[in-house]
Amino acid sequence: MNKLMALFKNKKITATQYLTAYYALILIFTPAYANAAWYDPILNTLNDLKTFIIIAGGTIAVASLAYMGIAWVASRISGNMETTAMDYFKHAMVLAVVGGAVSLATWAYSLFGGSVS
Repeated sequence: MNKLMALFKNKKITATQYLTAYYALILIFTPAYANAAWYDPILNTLNDLKTFIIIAGGTIAVASLAYMGIAWVASRISGNMETTAMDYFKHAMVLAVVGGAVSLATWAYSLFGGSVS
């Protein structure tokens, strides 16, 4: 505000420009004019997209874990031991680490005032 007043005193802006800027600031922060109703459909679409990504990622994770389990059982039955129990547990740990990282990132984001819901 002091810099704006200094510009006004140095005649770099006119009184009309100053009052126009002042009125615009008041208008921006008036609740009736600051209504962001146009923003709601965008937020709803992004929340739906986020829900879809979570569901798709969870489905892919469960399907890949089931596939690894089936591959392990099949290799045990055939006797070739191409897929072992350790491969299954490694896969489960990778899924747990990825899920934990996403949960940790969500928690850290909420510390800074963000909300993921």
